[in-house]
Amino acid sequence: MLPLPESHLPYTDKYFIRSRLILEREGLNPRVTMQVFFRNGPGVIQGVAEAAGLFRAYSPLAEHGGTILALPDGSAFSPLEPVMHIEGPIQDFIELETMYLGVLTARTSQAAGLPAPDLAAVADKAGAIRQMVPGKSLMYFGARHWHWSMEAAISRAAVSAGFDSCATDIGARAAGLAAGVGTIPHALVLVYAHHVGPGQATREATAAFDRHIEPECGRIALVDTFNREIDDALDTARTLGGRLQGVRLDTAGELLAQGGVPFDGRAFYTGQGVTVAGTLALRRALDAAGFENVGIVLSSGFGNPAKVAAFAEAERQHGRLFDALGIGGLFDAWCATADIVRIEGRDLAKTGRGYQPNPRLERIL
Repeated sequence: MLPLPESHLPYTDKYFIRSRLILEREGLNPRVTMQVFFRNGPGVIQGVAEAAGLFRAYSPLAEHGGTILALPDGSAFSPLEPVMHIEGPIQDFIELETMYLGVLTARTSQAAGLPAPDLAAVADKAGAIRQMVPGKSLMYFGARHWHWSMEAAISRAAVSAGFDSCATDIGARAAGLAAGVGTIPHALVLVYAHHVGPGQATREATAAFDRHIEPECGRIALVDTFNREIDDALDTARTLGGRLQGVRLDTAGELLAQGGVPFDGRAFYTGQGVTVAGTLALRRALDAAGFENVGIVLSSGFGNPAKVAAFAEAERQHGRLFDALGIGGLFDAWCATADIVRIEGRDLAKTGRGYQPNPRLERIL
């Protein structure tokens, strides 16, 4: 294992850093359960002990009675099987998600026979995507998709090929930029769902962001947590008014977005996840309500050039659809995913996810 950096913060997605600041200032620190799984598999998990070392180095989780249950290194796992449950006060570990997921992803991917990212290939793919959408903002959001030790080099490759920004400070500095970018993760919305209820959570999380984060940072609301993409976007736009710069769609691949169309054979246009149909429905709803100036940021699956091409073609047919893309998949990896699934002992998760017990997990912290 590599020596750890002095601080985790440069390697952390900026939206987690901002979320912890908001939670601290709002006095919100509920005890949550975070569940980690892989969509890929079956496979053999690696990186568990290394991930646990991150918590010992950077988090007071153990001191505050928190626990980590996980499959031990070398254990077989199946797709979607929980491989780790982290439980404790959210402020103790919200800033570590980028690093521990990156460690688990890199080590498990390598155990499955995948190589480390090829930087030339990363730049080629980033450049190809840039050529497809020359007028759009492109953000590299893939820090959690590989080991933290490669984040600077991968971000530099993406930005050198035409991306505009990246999510971590270490990546931004390596690419000659001032700082990482990012606004609101699902974790922050879920804490607000516990605090005020799911119906108000998106709006109130964004309002808290607006209260506490520097005004130079654009207000981008994450609107898919509870699969009410259109309703929550309009609710938030009415609350923030002209201060809302945009909304982000990150609808899970298991769900049909509000306003979406069931799959009819047209890949990327219809079906589950972030689709042209769902995006078009949101764009039209915003425009009809007088929010033409609210942009749309898309994430989830846009490392696939075919998906980017489909959206670019749809925009030529329908007019303005989106303004920016957040892209992580510039290389192949078995990506670990983490979701809050319980808060203060009660089941609470984004739509399409939920707590799953796994008697195979062993306590590692």
